[in-house]
Amino acid sequence: MTNNFDVVALEVCNIYKNRWQIETLFKWIKQNLVIKKLWSHSENAAKINIWIAICTYLIVAYLKKSIKSDLSIYQILQILSISAFDKTPINQLRNDF
Repeated sequence: MTNNFDVVALEVCNIYKNRWQIETLFKWIKQNLVIKKLWSHSENAAKINIWIAICTYLIVAYLKKSIKSDLSIYQILQILSISAFDKTPINQLRNDF
């Protein structure tokens, strides 16, 4: 991009700025979302997998806020994964661990 002299310097700066935002998003996805493996290698399947992980993260973040927990989202996810089919209320699960 920097070797293309037909593009104005300000436009190159904006392109790199937008690229940096994308890199920041990818870094956040890798650090915060639990995506162990993609179930398919098609573009659509990868998008669905990422959207499901984002939705799960947001639901757990909302749950964390609604029960006013001091646990991290990762810790809440660990508790929920252990007791996925248990009918114990969330507040009691939190106290058990």
